[in-house]
Amino acid sequence: MDDKTVRTIFYLSRLREDKNKSEKIKNDLKAILEMVNSLKEIDTDKILPLHNPLEETSRVFEDAVNSDNEKSLFLENAPESDGDYFIVPKVVE
Repeated sequence: MDDKTVRTIFYLSRLREDKNKSEKIKNDLKAILEMVNSLKEIDTDKILPLHNPLEETSRVFEDAVNSDNEKSLFLENAPESDGDYFIVPKVVE
C-alpha cells in the first residue's frame, strides 16, 4: 500500500485528505490486505460450499388465509369512500 493508492482512495471516497489520518489508513489497509491474503493459505479442498450462510432450511408455511376481510371496517373509518374504495384528494394535475 503506497501513498498514491491512499490518495486515490480518498479521492474516490470524496474524503478530504488528512496527513495524520492517511498514515493510519495506509497501515490499516495494509493489515486488511495481509489478512485477506492469509486466507489463501487455508486448505478448503474438502469443504463444501454453503448454500445458505446459516446452514438452515427455510420453514415452509401452508398457503392459507388466516385473517378476515375487514374492508368494510376500514372503509367506515375513512374520511370518504364509495363503498368499495377510499376516495382521496387528487395530487397530480
